[in-house]
Amino acid sequence: MLGASALVLFLAACGTFDRETITTSGEITDQGQECVTFRATDGTLYALANKATSFRPGDLVRVTGHSALMTTCREATTLIVDKITLLSPAKQTQTQ
Repeated sequence: MLGASALVLFLAACGTFDRETITTSGEITDQGQECVTFRATDGTLYALANKATSFRPGDLVRVTGHSALMTTCREATTLIVDKITLLSPAKQTQTQ
């Protein structure tokens, strides 16, 4: 069992692992097998770990989240999504 001073040191050390919040815009892609994927406007491919299942390839979105330390997504750098906003739905393709 940890003493009070050891617990304080442990909790202080955890603060050094704070993850930076990332906000970026881009397009939902179809490159993911396990997770929804997102191509940011700077070209970076992200796997979105949650809150993105209602979006489809081609949707333009703004994502705010932080990088995941552990994940089952293997497609790209994984973001744990805090907020995702639809900016523009995917363009419909017309078939004739």
